[in-house]
Amino acid sequence: MFNRLITILILVLSVNATLHAANNAASDTVVGHSPESAVTEFYRLMSFKAGSRPDYKSIRLLLTDDASILISATSDTLELVDADESIGKIQKKIDELGFEDFGLQFSPVNINCKITDASAFCVTVVETRYPGLDAKPVTSTDLSTLEQRQGRWLATSSALFVTVPDVEKPSILSYPVLNKDTVKVTGRKWDRALPFFAQDVIDQGYDLPKPYGISIVPVVMRQDMTLTNLDVSINNGPVSNVDFVDFGQPTSDSNTLQLKLDAWLFPFMNIFGSFGWVEGGANMPVIFKGGDLMEAAGVGAQCDGGPLQPEFCVRTIAAPVHPKFRGKTFTVGGNLATGWKKMFVVLPFSYTWTDLEGKDDHVEAYTISPRVGVTSDVGTWGAMSTYIGATYLDSTNVVVDTFFVDTSDSGVPALGDTIALDYKINQTNKDKWNYLIGFSWNISRAWSAQAEAGFGGTRSNFISSFTYRF
Repeated sequence: MFNRLITILILVLSVNATLHAANNAASDTVVGHSPESAVTEFYRLMSFKAGSRPDYKSIRLLLTDDASILISATSDTLELVDADESIGKIQKKIDELGFEDFGLQFSPVNINCKITDASAFCVTVVETRYPGLDAKPVTSTDLSTLEQRQGRWLATSSALFVTVPDVEKPSILSYPVLNKDTVKVTGRKWDRALPFFAQDVIDQGYDLPKPYGISIVPVVMRQDMTLTNLDVSINNGPVSNVDFVDFGQPTSDSNTLQLKLDAWLFPFMNIFGSFGWVEGGANMPVIFKGGDLMEAAGVGAQCDGGPLQPEFCVRTIAAPVHPKFRGKTFTVGGNLATGWKKMFVVLPFSYTWTDLEGKDDHVEAYTISPRVGVTSDVGTWGAMSTYIGATYLDSTNVVVDTFFVDTSDSGVPALGDTIALDYKINQTNKDKWNYLIGFSWNISRAWSAQAEAGFGGTRSNFISSFTYRF
């Protein structure tokens, strides 16, 4: 348990040290007249008494501006950081662990440098002690390159390799303290109301995202639709169910912009709600016979097949209908998530209600979208997750609208010049499932971006988001 604590401290403290570049105005206290003295001075500055902190400013003067460091905690844990980030990690980790209450001592046990005219390569064996804790010293190996600049030796790069047997991913748990009587010092505390049981997860060695998020989510979608149960009223006449209309293959396009609020309710479950605006349109290639329209209009007796039958009776009429829509949309849902090492599995689910402007109808949609992916560390750029999966979407609504048919050349005076057809029809998406591929970029613990493309079947879509967590 305590070895996990040691591993984190060594990663954050020891490694960063040999990295940084010096400013030109260095103080005499950090002047290194040889590579060995520069290394020794670094570890002296990294040691501090209980109640104090490392001298970050002086440490920075021992490192070049372009210094970099490669950290290895175990055989499969590598991280590359720059000088300023490494110093920042030292400060942050000491704040989290409260180690300044006990003091740390870093001692170079053996320094072996190969020196040329203006550069050096040093292999340093370092012993780390914790005077205020009941813990054994930990030994690590530091490989550093140094350059001589303006009479001083400065670290340009470093690789620290630490091996702690039988330790999983480093974590901070409770540990006993010497000379503190019955005082028990605990590791990192989760001080937020959500998620529930967060501390139990932290104590098991896992990290958690910040609990609350706010996102901007644009969505673009195109899909084929299925239409059923057509009711038509001709020129404000009685409504009747008709089956003589062929809608061909109707399609729907929509653009949505949503503001999403979410919270981690449990470490494995995120819940969210969003509201926004949607607009789009449909393309319905309406096709029917003129005789069927005349019969529905009550003048079908003229289509008797005789020599005086109007030509309109046998005419095929194509009347492309393009209903437009816009409205407000509301969504509630959640995410179930789990992972193992760098792999993760996520199961989002949601219910969406869309209230269309100027219409009595609305749209309801149910979505479930299982996906599996892998997370990769991209150094100072954060972490990148890529994933694949599938989406089930069941969207239903009732379309109520009017389209007009030009009958001015029908040769049937009873039809007039124009017929207004008020229609009502059930609409649902044709294919429920399609595939998806996407990525999520965690720029930092606070900021992230995501993009996802859906394809396959008769539906294509693109979803993106930009999120701030707090």
